[in-house]
Amino acid sequence: MPARYPLLVQLPGGRVQHAARELTNGLVKTLCPKAPARPIGDGTGLPYCAACRHRPNPISQQG
Repeated sequence: MPARYPLLVQLPGGRVQHAARELTNGLVKTLCPKAPARPIGDGTGLPYCAACRHRPNPISQQG
């Protein structure tokens, strides 16, 4: 079963960490508009993506 948000990752096209969830084949989907991609690190030490940071946690919004 894929991991739920937030999974913090670094993507090939960015120098920030994104809140993401695992898809299949090692891909992750971010909360921001970035397309699914393979993470290249866990994002430790990098700033958050502003788009991901300001989105609510989808799990906490379920009612």
